[in-house]
Amino acid sequence: MIMRKTLRVLLSAVLAATTLVPSATNAQTPSTGGPYDIPYSCLWNDPTVLSTNEWTVEDKNNDGITWGFSNDVPGSFISYVGTTQKQDADDWLVSPYLAFEAGKTYKIETGGFKAAGGAQQLSVAIGTGDDPTTYKVVGDYTISATYGIGSATPVEGEFIAPTTGKYRVAFHCTSNQRAYLLLLPVKVVAEAALAVRPAAVNDLNVEVGAKGAVSAKVSFTTPSTDYAGNKLSGLTRVQLYRDYVQVKNYDAPAVGTKIEWQDDEVVTGEHSYSVVATANDLRSDEVVKKVYVGYDRPLPPQNIKIYDHLNGKATITWDPVSEVGMHGGYVDPKTAEYCVNTLYYGYLQPVEQGLTTTKCVVNDVNYDGAQGAVQYALQTYVDSPTSDTAVVSDYGREAFVIGLAHPIPYYESFANKSLQKGPWIIDANCSGKFGLSEDSQDDDAGALVFNPSTGSTLACIQGPKVDISKAGNPQLVFWYYAYPGTDGKITVKVNRNGQEMKEVGTVDYSKLSGSIGWRSVSFDLAGVSNAGVENGYIRPYFYAEGLSTSLLIDNIKIYDAVDNNLSAELDAPAHVQNGKVTVVNVKVTNLGTAKASGYKVHLYVDGKKYETEEGEDLEPNAQATYEFAFTPKLGAKSFKVSGEVEWAADAFQDNNKTDEATVGIVKSPLPAVSDLAASAKGVLTWSSMNVDGAVVKDDFETYTPWSINNVGDWTLYDGDKGTVYTFGGIQHPNSGVAQAYIVFNPWQVSGLAADYMQMFADIFAPHSGEQSMMSTGTTIDTGTPTNNWLITPELSGEEQTVSFWVNAPGDEVSRGEQNPNSGPETFDLYYSEDDTNPNSFIKINKDSYEAVYDWKQYNIDLPEGAKYFAIVHTSTGSLTSYNYEPDRVCVDDVTYRAGGLRVMGYNVYRDGVLVKKLDSKTTTWTDDNYANDNGYGAGNHKYNVIVVYANGESDVSNTAYVGDPAAGIGLVTVEGAKADNRVYTVDGQYVGKSLQNLNKGLYIQNGKKVVVK
Repeated sequence: MIMRKTLRVLLSAVLAATTLVPSATNAQTPSTGGPYDIPYSCLWNDPTVLSTNEWTVEDKNNDGITWGFSNDVPGSFISYVGTTQKQDADDWLVSPYLAFEAGKTYKIETGGFKAAGGAQQLSVAIGTGDDPTTYKVVGDYTISATYGIGSATPVEGEFIAPTTGKYRVAFHCTSNQRAYLLLLPVKVVAEAALAVRPAAVNDLNVEVGAKGAVSAKVSFTTPSTDYAGNKLSGLTRVQLYRDYVQVKNYDAPAVGTKIEWQDDEVVTGEHSYSVVATANDLRSDEVVKKVYVGYDRPLPPQNIKIYDHLNGKATITWDPVSEVGMHGGYVDPKTAEYCVNTLYYGYLQPVEQGLTTTKCVVNDVNYDGAQGAVQYALQTYVDSPTSDTAVVSDYGREAFVIGLAHPIPYYESFANKSLQKGPWIIDANCSGKFGLSEDSQDDDAGALVFNPSTGSTLACIQGPKVDISKAGNPQLVFWYYAYPGTDGKITVKVNRNGQEMKEVGTVDYSKLSGSIGWRSVSFDLAGVSNAGVENGYIRPYFYAEGLSTSLLIDNIKIYDAVDNNLSAELDAPAHVQNGKVTVVNVKVTNLGTAKASGYKVHLYVDGKKYETEEGEDLEPNAQATYEFAFTPKLGAKSFKVSGEVEWAADAFQDNNKTDEATVGIVKSPLPAVSDLAASAKGVLTWSSMNVDGAVVKDDFETYTPWSINNVGDWTLYDGDKGTVYTFGGIQHPNSGVAQAYIVFNPWQVSGLAADYMQMFADIFAPHSGEQSMMSTGTTIDTGTPTNNWLITPELSGEEQTVSFWVNAPGDEVSRGEQNPNSGPETFDLYYSEDDTNPNSFIKINKDSYEAVYDWKQYNIDLPEGAKYFAIVHTSTGSLTSYNYEPDRVCVDDVTYRAGGLRVMGYNVYRDGVLVKKLDSKTTTWTDDNYANDNGYGAGNHKYNVIVVYANGESDVSNTAYVGDPAAGIGLVTVEGAKADNRVYTVDGQYVGKSLQNLNKGLYIQNGKKVVVK
């Protein structure tokens, strides 16, 4: 498989990746055209201007998306089509060489439209050579005109050539995500030659008042030469500006004269001072100097460290506040106080307030239970000289991991872009950020990735606690995607016992040779062992750095490197529908240093060995996955599965058995048979299903958690294609991926300490069961309204009332949070008489509905002819009446009359086991083996039927009995059945203390069988 050098990332909200051919950054591309005389024009009617490199493009962010010709929009345009981009554009379109003469003014004329997304950002630059980043910018433009509506946004720029020679004009697109920019034909003309303008001031200096004094002294020397370096005979004037407003004018100052000016009217804050000289009615370039005057905000606490004493206490330390503030202004450290808080799911909880020293002791550190990350957020407060209100810094953050260390062998493969054994923590102190990619070494659709960019060249991710105290030869192994000879570098450090950091190894791409591709590397951990240390542990830290090379990391393992060591890992679904096959995988990994042969792999169901497979030979670090299929008996509420690798030669048996997983059994929302009957001779009969207008109540329990498509017959349409919010520090599959709705299960997230899991689940609990459909709002920085559609399966078409429940779990206003960041969410309702295309839908409501924190039921009347119904999440931060950031909407328990249901057949079960499959026309079946004994006595059986639809299976029918319905009742334990009149069904369910008003059938009362007729 060909990998790519630039890889798209799943960050706080990133879309699906597209494979690109590996390419190196081409920073300077010469043109094959020119130099052309002026006037010059390009009409964009010949695509070969790009293919022949007459005009060249520079994809500076190396994402494979750049300038080109598109057939999407008719007309003479060249376009930047970034509708699938994952980061801000950084793309140049550079002209052929143009012949300029010294002293002449050249004017560039064109225009632009946006064809998609918000306003587009474009700048114009002119210079010599082939690297456009060195050119002089002559205009910055926001392209707000929409294609097809009115005139284009003018794009112009003027440039005086300082010397005669070859110049190039460049257009730099820096649009935000989902850009589609159209550029009109370009024209370059020359104005009449004029006297050469003066050179720019080259020594502008602004000296601000010391120790926060509100004053500024400006000094500079007037220019003595023109732009071309010739001596000036004189100057007409020199103008001084503060914040682009003129504050001083000097008429006819001498050339080369030192000027000083004291600004006595400046106020506290950030200011821009600029100087422009004029001669012969021509202005010099403006020179700008930015400064901060007066008292500034302090920087966030720096160099935060957390020392684990391993005895239930930890000490947080940080550097004292600096005199230099956030903007370069003054801060008085003598008045500083510090506040320490924990930051959990966006909420601050104070630990210590008003500290005057740079140390805080944390008590009650937990070394048991599931691991979780505690984020400590620190602030600095200093006195304000003009107000009684203190001046506060932004937060400085550092994470501290609590809980029981993972035993070895430890492994993390980031399967399906999620975490198996966390927490893994993004280091906020680095300019870059790790994300998750679908490109993986083991084809499990998950790996770590870092994409460097300008100003973001270093990233760090911190791993969980791992106990290697019992390892005789502890090793850390991981896979990386090698790009030999490039600027990439991966460094691994280990935090030992929360007390010291040690580097254990480095992969330097510049020193690699050979082909690109996946490679593994092993680092010795003997020097950082926590052996003999109570509550000791190690934590791996992965640092990735580079200028242009994307870095992939996968399959991280920490283990004791012995010759023979196999480990087993279980992959089981959270739930399965009644009567359906469950697929369970057991993954075997060879953690030893020798090849493994002759082992067996077992699957256990409810503690009993169910099936065994012979293992294939495994080389060191190799993996093999064994698939088992199991169909649970009808009527069970859940079952437990586990896996085991059996190998007599294994020197480390502790990791051969997996943990036991519980698989829940859920009901289907599709209509079921309700009148199954059985004769004494094993003849079963039931009515043919009348599915026209059948009532369906869908609670979303049967769908795979975290699915963002293929959710039964529901249509999920992401109309905004936007970046979505994620939970800070909390992970789940498809987190941050562009989506409409997701099957959300709050009990299956990771990255939460056990103490907080229930609190999270309480906030995001569905209306019923364990799952709901959740829509996450588009991030506010995109400026794009949320437009997420949840469209029902086909309706009956009759006049009906659709019922559903909605809430906004992030509605902090209704929840009563003191400082709410998000409020109620808006949504609209639609119906369609044709199909599921959003353009076919008719809006029902005039004013948008508002979802609040508490679940609310809506009953919506639909007219005859309505075939589909849609719930559309529409919140946008800047547009809501609350002006809060958009968050999340959850939908649950949708009830409707269905259409389009098609019966394909019936499955018949005897004593919970499938015994016959019938076609859709057959509604009777005779069991020739009804007299057999299945453990309940000869001829005693219970039967059920499941309807097979074209789009799924129904729930289980009522139960029909042959023989004694209470056979096997001795296996049912009825607590307290001593003459207390409690009534139970034959399967042990309590139904009350009276036989009155019960349906006909067999019951147990006071330990005796009772028949209700």
